[in-house]
Amino acid sequence: MYLWFMIKLPYGISNFEALVNEGHLFIDRTSYLEKIEQLSERYIFFLRPRRFGKSLWVSVMQYYYGVEHRDKFEALFGKYYIGQHTTSQANSYLVLKFDFSGIDTTSKETTYEGFFSRVKKGIQQFTEIYASYLSHKAGPDILSQPAPEIMIDSLFTYVYAKGANIPKIYIIIDEYDHFTNELISFRLSEFKEITGAEGYVRSFYERIKTATQEGVVDRFFATGVSPVTLDSLTSGFNIGSNITRSPAFNEMMGFTEDEVMEILQGIGILDADLNGMMAEIQKWYNGYLFHHRGKKRMYNSDMVLYFAKEYQQQQGYPESLLDTNISSDYGKIGKLFRLGGQDSFKSKILSDLLSGKDIYTQLTEQFSFERKFTEYDFLSLLFYMGLLTIKGTYRSGIHLQIPNDVIRQLYFQYFAELLERRVEFSSEMVKVETAVEAMAWENDPQPLVGLVETTLGKLSNRDWPGFDEKHLKTILVAYFYSVGIYHIKSEPEMEQKYPDLILRRRPPYDPPYQFLIELTFAKKQDADQAKKKIDEGRKQLKTYLQAEEVQRLENIRAWLWVFVGTEAVLVEEVR
Repeated sequence: MYLWFMIKLPYGISNFEALVNEGHLFIDRTSYLEKIEQLSERYIFFLRPRRFGKSLWVSVMQYYYGVEHRDKFEALFGKYYIGQHTTSQANSYLVLKFDFSGIDTTSKETTYEGFFSRVKKGIQQFTEIYASYLSHKAGPDILSQPAPEIMIDSLFTYVYAKGANIPKIYIIIDEYDHFTNELISFRLSEFKEITGAEGYVRSFYERIKTATQEGVVDRFFATGVSPVTLDSLTSGFNIGSNITRSPAFNEMMGFTEDEVMEILQGIGILDADLNGMMAEIQKWYNGYLFHHRGKKRMYNSDMVLYFAKEYQQQQGYPESLLDTNISSDYGKIGKLFRLGGQDSFKSKILSDLLSGKDIYTQLTEQFSFERKFTEYDFLSLLFYMGLLTIKGTYRSGIHLQIPNDVIRQLYFQYFAELLERRVEFSSEMVKVETAVEAMAWENDPQPLVGLVETTLGKLSNRDWPGFDEKHLKTILVAYFYSVGIYHIKSEPEMEQKYPDLILRRRPPYDPPYQFLIELTFAKKQDADQAKKKIDEGRKQLKTYLQAEEVQRLENIRAWLWVFVGTEAVLVEEVR
């Protein structure tokens, strides 16, 4: 029996007080408050991909350090690590918090207005909360200032005038680079302008730096996604330390595997079902490693909470692997591939990722758009955005991989969109979803084969140099991923053999058929090799069908597809 009422999931809740008071699940990471304080650095940047719990962590810091929350300390933190190991800095600061997410970047004017309004909102909340520490005219005077850098400078002036009679400021910034990341993809010149020597973003951080030197600002903590903006601010705020890739902080955000299992048990998953469900979730959401010496791979917390919430509500697997809110963040792959111009290396990287080739790089620690945007820079940006993660090391570099099936699906969906634009699908053509469903529910591959033939026929000649079976498989897999009803294994090892594709059912979908597909390809000038390839393909499929993993799959069907140029010369079910 499933106990659907057991734990309250904190999906979408980023206010720590509300989370605790309403009895929601909280995975205790408060020991990292102590670890951050023990660092010799006082001005910290910490980056993680989208939806990794950054906003909740910012809220934890607000409640822990803000003097106004002193009376709530025991109720909020008493049962957590930091409540048992309280530091001397608990509830001793005036917290000045900014959130730079959600800024409208459609024009220079809206970007500036959005940034200014976020600065003003943070300062207004500060002056209201800490009015007793300031003079009665401070609030109106500060908020009447005409620019963000002047406004924050005015605030610091009032605090400085109070001297030792007022606690020092702890600045906490959430999503410091959210709006600038948007600009990088579309209006790079504007990004350079606002972070350049006379830019308002640079000036804002210069004022903060000055306040640290004057002793008004004692500590600083900012979260975000990439170091691109951070590096552009180096001259304005060169006192900040980036601890993003410190092994000691690898597990500060996200969920470990043990914690995911606790969540599943908390929503009532029986022990008999737990291992099977964990195997699915490992494929979908696991895989993030932020330093090669990190001890554990981390799960994206929002992805896991989305799954658990949907499972609670539906009493079964959700149809979509990814919440639309999350996919809108991670689904901006196209923007990244346009960044810095249409360099040829980006097409090669996409091809290598989709075909499963190994990816090696040196991770860029400091970006600069004053020099050429390199392949290393691009791969590093994919890493910081959570679209690639560390597999291991290779010589002096890093071995990267796609972290999980959810992100792999996003890459293939992007590739499928590129194909659709290239091929210019007409209304008369069979739709991808219809073609995949015909195979899944009727064991009829012909509509999908026809779609692949049409795609191959409409690709330009420049797409053909070096075209081989891996490229053919990439097209086919892109169509399967765009529908999303199967687990897709490409060249899995089975008893030291590597079939091209295995398609397994993915809960909650239950199509009648599962598939083993072997693809072969020959260019038109090599058409005489087709018979040999057919014989080899049949032999390989019969061998694969004897593998233990395949025989465990219910209602498995094995198909051999042989293409010569743009034409499928054989589509045969092998028994």
